[in-house]
Formats: sequence, structure tokens, C-alpha cells
Amino acid sequence: MLKNKKILLAVCGSIAFYKAFEILSLLKKQGADVYVALSDGALEFCSVSGFEALSEHKILSSQTQNWQDGVNHIAYSKMDLVLIAPASVNTINKLTAGICDNVFMQTLIAASHVPLVVAPAANNNMIEHFATQNSLEILKKNGALVVEPVLKTLACGDIGKGGLASHEVIVEAAIKRLSRPLFADKKVVITGGATTEKIDDVRAITNFSSGKMARALARAFYYAGAEVKLLASFETANEPFLSLKFSSSSELLELCKSECEEANLLVMCAAVSDFVPTKIDGKIKKEDVGESLNLSLKKNVDILQSLKEFKCKKIGFKLEISSESALKSARSMLEKKGLDAVCLNILGEKNCFASEQNEVNFITRGGETLLPLASKDEIAGRIVELAANL
Repeated sequence: MLKNKKILLAVCGSIAFYKAFEILSLLKKQGADVYVALSDGALEFCSVSGFEALSEHKILSSQTQNWQDGVNHIAYSKMDLVLIAPASVNTINKLTAGICDNVFMQTLIAASHVPLVVAPAANNNMIEHFATQNSLEILKKNGALVVEPVLKTLACGDIGKGGLASHEVIVEAAIKRLSRPLFADKKVVITGGATTEKIDDVRAITNFSSGKMARALARAFYYAGAEVKLLASFETANEPFLSLKFSSSSELLELCKSECEEANLLVMCAAVSDFVPTKIDGKIKKEDVGESLNLSLKKNVDILQSLKEFKCKKIGFKLEISSESALKSARSMLEKKGLDAVCLNILGEKNCFASEQNEVNFITRGGETLLPLASKDEIAGRIVELAANL
């Protein structure tokens, strides 16, 4: 998601400085080209050599500035993104006041044209001070994305909202800040995973859907500025958006009805059972059945058909195992269920269940857009772009 993006990781003096190593590592895993600047306060906690071991560039600080080698505040301000993490109260207040009394602040001020993410870490009383709160509001009004500190027992022993957010959350914020806000102020509901329909109290009918595509879609819409709600049958811990759990198709339908009232877009990526058994209370015992068990199955309710009257835009997913008549089937789904688009997915060797890749044909009444085989994150990003034009 951050491939080839030049990011300046600006590290302030904080006991949380060591988490900057995790942030740097994760940024690089996302493909970012990471530069590092250390404040004088940070140098009291760590050394330049520690960050040089991870970064592929010279570290900028008051000790290392070198105009001949291009290690200076002008060169290091020419980035795609500046990420201040951890951000000290001193730096936050200096930045909004325009104070640049050292090379670190000079770099941040020179990067005023660059997208900014700020992740504060300090004693909660220092963060809650009116000057700091005013400064954070000024930063937000000028386009900065502030990653809220977390409630925890702080290094000083106080309990308060001053701990640095996790490195995953901070990197998510960096991705979001660099993404186009195609769905800013929009509410998007995404469903994902397999439904589970009970046969008795210990057995069920389900399918092989992993929910990976839905998770990728939820992230992509979140990065695009949407208020995302993911209705999922799988675990969704540590995600930056709200998740609601379902198990059966009836539970999913009720969630959809309640969440789609105010939604701008519904993306139905869940794999819903076409048939449901007539549930038997208790447990079916082998000795009571004999050599074979006959299940009574009935056609399941069509969730998208049931949501036809909702005014939000709707995107459905159509899974096929053969290309024969797949397009005709997808177009029929588009019309019968009153959808704005259908994502046709034909299973193959490289985009099978639980795979990391997918290939999708994005079908609307006006045409088709083939999204060739790529990672599910890349496919999700393209779907967001196409959905913005519905």
C-alpha cells in the first residue's frame, strides 16, 4: 500500500522511542522508502547508529546534518509523507507556533506542504493541557491526521490517555493519509465470510469462504475516508473500523437491515448459504439414524433481494466455478436484485478459496471492467475507485 512512497519518520524525545523501530520496520514491509530524523530529545534516549541499522539512508539530526551529503532539513523535507511518532508535547506546540530553533524543527516546518501524521505520546496531563489540545486542533484543521494516544499505565506510573498507539494503527493512519478520500463522509457497510446454518445443536452447513476479500475491501474503503462497518463471520481483531459479528444468514439479514438504513453503500461480499436445513433440537444420534442420514433442506432467503428497497448503492459478489454462462448469470443478478454493480469472481488455481489473490470482473449496466489477477488488497483498491463512480 505504501510502495515507493518516501516517508520521513520524525522521532521525538519520549520513553516510547523504541516503538519507532517497529514503525520503521512495518513501513518498510509495506514498501515505503523510509528516512529518519531524530530530535535532540530523542538523542537522549537512543543513538543514530540504532536507526541506521534499519534505515537505508543517513539519519538526520543536529549531530549528523551535512549539506555536502544531502543530509539537511531541505532535502529531508521533500517527502510524500511526514510521520511524527512518537510526537512529544514540545514538538507539537512548537510546530503549530512555527518555531524552528533546531534542525529537527526546521525540517518539519520546511515540510509544511507535505501530508502529515502525528502520533502523540506523553503524560496524559501534558497532552490534555489546553495549549497542547489547541495545537492538535490547529494541526487537524490544516490537514494533519492525529493518531489518538491510548489509555494505559504510563512510564511515570500514572494511568491516562497518553500511550503511543500501536505501530499497526500508526501505519494504517499513514496509508489513510496518503489515500485519495473518495469516500470521505460516506458510510459503507461490507459483509464477509461464510454463513453457518445449524443442522442440530452441534452440526452445521457452511462453505469455504475465508473472508479475506471482505477484509481487504473494508480496509480499502477505510483508507478512502469512509466510515466502515464490517459485518463478518470471522475474527476481526485490531482493525481500525467497526466490526459486527454474525453466524447464520438470518443474523446477517437482520444486521444488514439495521445498518443499511443510513448507509451510502452496501458491499455484499459474504458467502451466503443457498439452502438451509430444518434444524433439529439437541443432537442427532448415530444409533438413531442407521446407515444414512437424510437432511431436509429448503431454499434460503435471498438477502440482497430482501434489501432491494433500501436506497443505498449496492454491490453484489457472484462466485462461479466455470466461465460458461458466468457473465450472463452475473448480469441477471444485476437486474433482478436491483444492484448498481456485480463483482464476478470465477474460481481458478491462483484465486481459489483462502488465496491471497483474486481476479474480478466489475460489471455495471453500462459496461465491464476486468481487474486482472492481483493481490486482494490491490483488487479492493480498484473496486473502491470504480465504486466511487457509481
